[in-house]
Parts: sequence; C-alpha cells; structure tokens
Amino acid sequence: MDRDEALRGALLKTDRVLGKYEPLEHILAVDDFDDGQQGWAPYFPDYDGREDYAGKYEHVESVQTILERTRAGTIDNRVDRKPPLGRRAVPQISSLPTWDVGSAGSFGSYALKIPTLPLAGHKGIAMKRSTCRFHRKFRIETYFTFKADPGDLRLGDTDVRAIYLTFDVHDPARVTESGRTPRRWWPGVRYHNAQDGEPVQRWQAMLRGSKGVKDGPWDYLDDGRQQLGYNRAATKFQWHYLRLTFDLERYEYVDFNCYGKEFNVRGLTHVFDPPLTGWRASTDKAHGLVLPSFCIEADRDKRCFLYLDSVVMSASSE
Repeated sequence: MDRDEALRGALLKTDRVLGKYEPLEHILAVDDFDDGQQGWAPYFPDYDGREDYAGKYEHVESVQTILERTRAGTIDNRVDRKPPLGRRAVPQISSLPTWDVGSAGSFGSYALKIPTLPLAGHKGIAMKRSTCRFHRKFRIETYFTFKADPGDLRLGDTDVRAIYLTFDVHDPARVTESGRTPRRWWPGVRYHNAQDGEPVQRWQAMLRGSKGVKDGPWDYLDDGRQQLGYNRAATKFQWHYLRLTFDLERYEYVDFNCYGKEFNVRGLTHVFDPPLTGWRASTDKAHGLVLPSFCIEADRDKRCFLYLDSVVMSASSE
C-alpha cells in the first residue's frame, strides 16, 4: 500500500459516516439523513404539464390525459407507479418514533423512512436520479432496518413481503456518439421476506425479464437464504449493512453483501427476454442515468416501513 492509499484509508476510518463503509476510489455521494433528505424522492411515472406547445415529447402523457384515463378506468394504475395524483406514500425524514419509548433515532439522529400504504402488495419507494461520469464499477452501500406498523401490537415480522434495492441504468451519450447501440438495464436485488404470512427469507436478483425495474421476474440466488434480524419486539430496530456493486461497462454484477454475508453474484447479468423495444429500450432524455431506488412491499393491509441510516455511492474507473 502506497502513502496516498494509506492516508486515504486512515481518513475514511475516522470519518463519522464513511468509517462505516467501504467506498470505491471515487466517492460520488455521502447521504447522511441527519442533514436532510438529500434528494431522495418518491417514484412516479413520466408526465407533462401541457398539451398545446410545439415540440412536446410524444412519448409522455399530459396530466389532463392521465386524469381522463384515470376517470375512465383505462389506465394501468399499478401500486408502484401511480399517476402524479391521488393517495401516495412518500419518503420522509424520521427520528423513528414509537408508542412505548418515544423516539429511538437512527445510528445518528434521523433516518430516511420509506413507508407503504396499508394495502397488501403496495410498494413504498425512494429514488435518486443520479449520473456517473465513470464507466466501470458502481457501488452503493447503506445501513437499513425494516418494520411493520406496531399499532395492532403484533410483532409483524411476516407483514413485510419484501425489500428491494434496484437500479435503472442507461448508457451514457458517448455510446450513441461512437455509433454503438445504447443499452438500458436493471441490476437489483430483492429480499423476499414473507408471502401470504409465511416466512421466505431468501434473496433474489434481477437476472431476466423486461416488465419493469421492480416487476421481475425475480430469480432466487443459490446461496440466497438469510435470516435478517427483526428483533423480538415490534418497536425495536436492528440495523443491517448492505452493499451492491456492478460493472457499468460489462453489464455485470460484481459483488453483493448483506449483514456480513458475501453472495455469489460475480459475473451475473440481466438478460432481457423478450428484449426491450421502442421507447422503453431507448436511453433518450436520460443519458448516463444510474438511478438507485430502495423499496419496501407490504404483505398485509398494513403500513410497513424501510429505514435507511445513510447511503454512500462510489465508483471506480478500473
């Protein structure tokens, strides 16, 4: 190890936030939610505010059209992709309040809370529209915990169906400019915690399919079984480390770690079957997008919560 590497390592270890993580060479974002929401927003479809201006992007519906189709019942009103109107669960800063002890706080004071609506199958989502100027490895790390609403005094460990870390990745403009066909792909992992009230507790990866970034189908990892800590009280929080790395140039997974377990994902990639076509395959208007999103899915008609203490994104040019 040379002097610069040793100095960098020492500085990272003494940093209040970065000391908990293992970032790659270039640190892109350090989102400490003690300092605010850091740009993590709810997930909603593309839409346009007007219908009557020249050069309107033809693939995007206007709010007026969405309203008309919603009233007529002809819109695909998926719970994770509602139109930009109506009831919605949105991410927000939280001190993790509870009915019995007041407020627990995160590792620090605040966490990003990602809630669901009290509907089985509903997904609560937080995403950040970022780009990456580097062209090889991209890594995201966080400490997370999850709980179901304790209002019914049940433990709720099987009330959470799944938690997700997914990406929508678009090749940068230089790919098109070089004459190559740009690619859009969806690396991601999903912890299938429970189904219809029964524990599953297995990790899955996005390896095939072309329905959507959170729609699967999801494939179970061969070594994906893992029991995450939920604790024995409905208002106790237990934090877990999570890291996912993938290769932007080779379209491959590099590594995946949760709770200290390294999963065997190296070299896996996402295969579109059937392939994406038309607008959905295009990277138009979103060149270089590397969009991370965290998600929690309810298994009962009950609010569920995913909490993130902080998030670090980093990249490497090698």
